[in-house]
Amino acid sequence: MRWISGVLLLVLVAGAVAAGGSLFVAVVAAAAAVGAWEFAGLAARLDARPPLWLLLPLTVWLAIRYAVPGSPPALDIGLGAGLVAGIVGLVATGSSWRGWMAALAGAVYVGFSLGYYVALLTWRPSDHRFGIAALAVPVAAVIVCDTAAYLVGSAFGRRPFFPQLSPRKSLEGAVAGLVGAVAIAAVLGAAYLGISPWVGAAEGLLVAVVAQAGDLAESALKRQGGAKDSSNLIPGHGGLLDRLDSIVLVAPAVYCFYRLISLA
Repeated sequence: MRWISGVLLLVLVAGAVAAGGSLFVAVVAAAAAVGAWEFAGLAARLDARPPLWLLLPLTVWLAIRYAVPGSPPALDIGLGAGLVAGIVGLVATGSSWRGWMAALAGAVYVGFSLGYYVALLTWRPSDHRFGIAALAVPVAAVIVCDTAAYLVGSAFGRRPFFPQLSPRKSLEGAVAGLVGAVAIAAVLGAAYLGISPWVGAAEGLLVAVVAQAGDLAESALKRQGGAKDSSNLIPGHGGLLDRLDSIVLVAPAVYCFYRLISLA
């Protein structure tokens, strides 16, 4: 069941990326909504239950902001509305400040981050293939990083890597994941993005660090809340956030990296 659900999820995402346009935006919006719902459940375990009427729409808005005409104003409108409506709602309903802060934090963590995948896919509006490459290279680096870390860690892992957050992770696995991400990004970046292998390797290094940090961050959230998984949505995998934890923060990091290197 774990393999079947994993393959189906991969096929759905790959099909949406290939199709692009409204279908991809809809998939990102749906993923953001589900991730926000799971985040709400975890936050509630920390006595910071976010109001869903604020969390869900703000998360989805931030996730699709690059598909809205005039995307910088779209970002301003979303965060401005979340700030004002959230405070007004807090006063009117007598809700806690913790819930309001959790709603904004969850929307930024899930929606704001996932929205950068829309930005990557539409990097060149007239060149969909380039957009696929701009998105696929970091995602491939994450997959290789996770796979290498798991295989090497399972076979040779001896020294713990942040055992207080994830006892099964090892330093050997983390290093293997980093090496794998650097290698695949160097090759794919040169082949499909036209960047030098050294720049591609730098992207891979960034992806490896951010992906593993994102994984550990979600583990910390679950551990603090006393939860094994973010939900039971995906058979054999737990929740959607459990599958997205490595890639959520990668999109904004890679987007900023592409801007810094002036990727045409």
